[in-house]
Amino acid sequence: MQDDADTQRYLDLIRSVNHEWRELEEAGDSSVQLSDSVLSSLKEAVRADVRRGAHVQMPPTPAGAYTLSELSMRTLVRRAVDSVPGVIALRTTVEYADGPGAVLTRGLPTRIRCRISAPLDCPDFRQLAESVRGAVEAACAEHLGLTIPVDIHIEDLHEL
Repeated sequence: MQDDADTQRYLDLIRSVNHEWRELEEAGDSSVQLSDSVLSSLKEAVRADVRRGAHVQMPPTPAGAYTLSELSMRTLVRRAVDSVPGVIALRTTVEYADGPGAVLTRGLPTRIRCRISAPLDCPDFRQLAESVRGAVEAACAEHLGLTIPVDIHIEDLHEL
């Protein structure tokens, strides 16, 4: 019975604090208002989180599971594409396995699609696409421990 009484006192205290906070907030008391700097920091944190994108599940390491941001994944792929002489990365999309159900979490990447711009004077587009595919596959294997299919679509041509 003592546990019930202690629990009730705790809940009454929470209600009292909540009620007092609401009254102070409605009265415009500055002690419960967010300062401009705190509000600005919160907005910037939200913007940064949105830029990074969802968390992407990665293969577990000996130290355990980890995730990577979508921005980090796309940056790795973009650098791999851009490392092929004359090629410009245009757009990358990643397909994912079903994730753990969290709103901002994706499952393991299952396929990468890269849209690129190739040099107009390229003598062999098929070989160029293979070079880009190899660069992306190598970067994913080396840095992420991932072996996944990579599709290349030459969407545009440009002059060097």
